[in-house]
Amino acid sequence: MSLIWFLVLIGVSVFVHELGHYLAAKAQGVRVKAFSLGFGPVLWRRQAWGTEWRLSAIPLGGYADIEGLLPEERGRGYDALPFWGKLLVLLMGVVMNVLLAWGLLAYLFSAQGVPEATGRAVVLEVLPGSVAERAGLRPGDLLVAVDGRPLRRPQELERLKVPGPHAFTVLREGREVSLRLTWQEGMGKLGVVYQPEVRFRRVDFPSGALLAAHRILAFGPEMVRALVGGLLGVLSGKPDSGVVGPVGLVAETGRAAQEGVFRFLELAVAVNLSLALFNLLPIPALDGGRILLLVLSRFFRIRPEQEAAVHYLGFLFLLLLVLLVTFQDLRRLLGG
Repeated sequence: MSLIWFLVLIGVSVFVHELGHYLAAKAQGVRVKAFSLGFGPVLWRRQAWGTEWRLSAIPLGGYADIEGLLPEERGRGYDALPFWGKLLVLLMGVVMNVLLAWGLLAYLFSAQGVPEATGRAVVLEVLPGSVAERAGLRPGDLLVAVDGRPLRRPQELERLKVPGPHAFTVLREGREVSLRLTWQEGMGKLGVVYQPEVRFRRVDFPSGALLAAHRILAFGPEMVRALVGGLLGVLSGKPDSGVVGPVGLVAETGRAAQEGVFRFLELAVAVNLSLALFNLLPIPALDGGRILLLVLSRFFRIRPEQEAAVHYLGFLFLLLLVLLVTFQDLRRLLGG
């Protein structure tokens, strides 16, 4: 089932992305010869609205075959558009992914609620033989106070690592429980895995849409830094770069589907924003690479065969990147 949910998630995200390119081209009178969900051998095809719609065998991507993108089609279709028309065609895939993520996030805020951290911490795991286990902590406990002071953020649990006796309060099955520990020099780690407690505040859809737009804009720079840093980590051989490839995403999609529709939609938001940002990277064969060459062509003469060669090299680089990320996914899943 994980693979099925993965194909649904990727299929919808890729379809929306390519639909953006398709609509921007058609709106300017440019013919789209084919629209394919997937690559490789065509499993199904149908002619409609001047375009051949395809379902292909390899479901990891898709394409809109727009007239004028190939070197032999110079002077026609896309190639005949003015600069801003070409830019619109290239950008609309990214725009559509961002719009889908925005709409899904607005729905989540109105249906599930806006997540807000309370400052308290939920215990996920207590390591055997650890200081936390000897103090009586259990998975599921909600840490609410340390040394008589309410937690304002989970990081304040570090106060327990100050040498000396400590008292802390947890909520366990609806009732308060007081626990104690004495921290000594050289103890090392507390031995507990925790996460912030999150509560959800329901809002109406218009308010959810405004909040969703604000969250996407606020976290955009952070996502860019994480994506670029992760890709550099993959290329430098770091064991855990934080980037997830197809294999890792299959596993993550399966877990999200088991946790419920809201968790699956949260993952869909993250995937669409990541797809949008990744496609904006100035790597040939991606939308960002095509945009970079489009801008450079205003100042330098770039021959069609040169552009085709650059995109081919970009495709080989992306293939290498996918292989490296997949290897990292397998090593992570197999515990290597």
